[in-house]
Parts: sequence; C-alpha cells; structure tokens
Amino acid sequence: MGVENKKIYQNIKKFNRISKIKIQLILKKYKKVCSFQTRNIPHFGHELIISRLLETFDHVIINPVIGPKKKGDVNYNILDKSFNFLIDKKYTKEKVSFIPILANMFYAGPFEAIHHANLRAALCLKHFVVGRDHAGAQNAYHPDAAFKLINKYKNKINIHVIALKGSYYCSNCKKVVIKGDCLHNSLLNISGTNFRKYLFKKKIFKHADYDMQIYLKKFDNLFTK
Repeated sequence: MGVENKKIYQNIKKFNRISKIKIQLILKKYKKVCSFQTRNIPHFGHELIISRLLETFDHVIINPVIGPKKKGDVNYNILDKSFNFLIDKKYTKEKVSFIPILANMFYAGPFEAIHHANLRAALCLKHFVVGRDHAGAQNAYHPDAAFKLINKYKNKINIHVIALKGSYYCSNCKKVVIKGDCLHNSLLNISGTNFRKYLFKKKIFKHADYDMQIYLKKFDNLFTK
C-alpha cells in the first residue's frame, strides 16, 4: 500500500470509528434506535418515513453512506445541511440525528441493500430501513427487488430490516402517503430523483419543505460533478 493510499485508508477508519462511537452513545441513551439510509435531500416522503419510524422507535439515525458518488448525486455537505436544518426545525436532536458513514456507493440495488444492512450491523445497530429501489440507479432494478432479496436472506442478516415501499402523493387523500397506507390508485411518485431535477433547475418542489429549499439556494455546489 502506497503512502497516499495508506493515508486515505487511515482517514476512512478514523471517520467511521468516530461515527461508531457516536452511534454507541445513542444506543446507550435510547432503548429502540433505527438507522435510515438516504442519498437525497429530504422531501415530505422522507419526513413521513422519519415520523412513522418515531412512532415505534425512540430515536432515528439518518445514516447515509457518503463515499464516492456518481455524477449528479447530492454532495455530502449539502446532505448534512439539509437534514440538520429539518432536525432543528421539526424533530430536535433528541429524536433524530445525522451520522454518516464513509464507504463506497456501488448502485447495486438489492445486492447493495444487503451490503448496507451488514454495514449497519457492524455499527452495532439492530434496525435498518430498506426503501423503494434501494441503492439503485437508472431504473436498473425493479423497485421491489431489494425487499424480495432481503426477505430471502433475512435469517442470515444480523439486523432487523424494515421494508418501506416508498412515499407518494395521493391526490384522493390530498397528502403524502407511504405505499399501502391507502387503496387509491392516484399516487404520484415524489422520489428523490424528481426532487433533484427541481433543485438542479433552482425551482421550488412543492413536495418538500419550502424553508429548507430557500436555505439551500445559498449554496452552489449541490451536486457532484
């Protein structure tokens, strides 16, 4: 291993060791804790998922993988700013925290969902959320593929995986719902991909917090290049 590579490796170890220490302190303080992976700036669907998790858990850790990303993904510092903005505005640090881990993103869909679950188990977490099209890219995988593979190997994964099949805006209910909340067919996909398109064009996305979007307008480097 070259000197430069060794330095990079040591920095990764140090970053993740600090994250693990922070997570262990939370696990000591709260009885039921859940980890939530995301690579997108939060919209109302993310907020609904967090609120739904808080009905069961004492604390939710926003726990994104922040290693090298493909072009067009959200920069880590923007992800940090957006989630901490919402934590301060809507949740408080007693309920939600932002603790990233440093690892590569492979965009391998269902296979990476298992990898992500194992990463969280290594951090001593007991509960982890797998979402719609987890770690997918360019529609390479069916949105439900991660749920099916996780379910197939659930007895071999040392962490309890919670499957949430994505958030939508229901025009009948007139609100954001998690798939399965209602029986209507009038569901509009409000995915992070759609939100990124609005952010890229500097337009307001009606399915995300307005104040947060105005706050993010101050920053130019929203996405990786």
